Amino acid sequence: MNKIIVLPGTADATFFINEVNYITKYFDEVVVISYPGNEEVFSNLAKEKGFRYYVVKANILKALISFGIFKWLFDKNTRKEIKSVFSISKLGLSKIIYILHYGLFYINAKRYIDREISRNLNDNVYMYSFWLTRGAYAIANYNVTRKSNLKKIVSRAHGYDLYEERNLTRYLPFRDFIDINLDEIHFISGHGLNYFTQRYISTTLSSIKNISRLGTYNPYEKRKKIIEKDKVCIASCSSIIPVKRLDLIIDIIANIDLPVTWIHIGTGSQKSEIETYAAEKLKGKEYNFLGHIDNSEILRTYERYDVDFFINTSDSEGVPVSIMEAISMGIPVIARNVGGNSEIVEANTGYLINNIDNMKNVYNQVNTIIKQRLDNNLDKYSIRSQRSISLWKLQYDADKNYDLFFSKMKE
Repeated sequence: MNKIIVLPGTADATFFINEVNYITKYFDEVVVISYPGNEEVFSNLAKEKGFRYYVVKANILKALISFGIFKWLFDKNTRKEIKSVFSISKLGLSKIIYILHYGLFYINAKRYIDREISRNLNDNVYMYSFWLTRGAYAIANYNVTRKSNLKKIVSRAHGYDLYEERNLTRYLPFRDFIDINLDEIHFISGHGLNYFTQRYISTTLSSIKNISRLGTYNPYEKRKKIIEKDKVCIASCSSIIPVKRLDLIIDIIANIDLPVTWIHIGTGSQKSEIETYAAEKLKGKEYNFLGHIDNSEILRTYERYDVDFFINTSDSEGVPVSIMEAISMGIPVIARNVGGNSEIVEANTGYLINNIDNMKNVYNQVNTIIKQRLDNNLDKYSIRSQRSISLWKLQYDADKNYDLFFSKMKE
């Protein structure tokens, strides 16, 4: 029997829900090791999708007095990592706490993983972490004393779990250890793959590295209607947090000299601050903060508002799922040239903002784009729309990408 142990972050994470049907298709038994969350939701999802799950709770006191913590602290790899960041400073202490954070998760998850590996030694066991952080570190440890029935240890790599500069300490623990002890790392973008291989020293023992793109669904084949209009609708979709830079979107909308409506899907810690900023800057403009909308309703929302362009001005990205959703129905994208955005926003499908140091140029660029749409140059807009759909079908169709990813995992 083929068993997979999945560490998705939380068991109700959107990314995991998108993949779980493919996981259950290719593996006979699915076991999920989850961060804490809504266990009623976890339980209902487990029954619906047919997997078992454990919740790793951070019992810090219990872990700190256990034998496991001392064994982990005196492990040569742990000592090597602590030594590499040790300094008598606030930053040095923060990095050591981050290392301890990884260790405590591994220790608390280990008893569940050990139980599953030992349950039936005739099972072929696969391990998969969705993030290149604590989950990846936990499963990488199983390569050190690897059992014969452990067939493959795999992780994806995205954004915050990959780019050190996206973390407050500008540091991610155990990068070399993870690289050496995973069988495969799958990056969601070419940019991420290049970042990792250039930043960390690879050895002959390091993991196999591939690009394995994420994807989205458009089950009803919703498509952007190409019609003449006298007002353009621009949409954005993200958490309202500092890295997403909604202030830049507001600045851009404020400086569009043409009839425009802006809608934003999502909420977050900066919600109040951003709404106040919008009220100050967008007087006389039409805009609407729609709050959280379920993924299954996002394309219907774009259809209802007749969205013409999608905009993303984040400081850092992997390859945004929100952009995949937009291009799946033929909505051209305006986005900053960060992370993997240039892999999904091409010259023939959208518009890249290469430099925000001179925002006047950005405003001029966006006004030109909007004017082309309102001038009813529908041939040019239609071509961009159709090419966006073609790109999505080729590279970001979830059905194709996830089916390929899990079928190859078993090879």
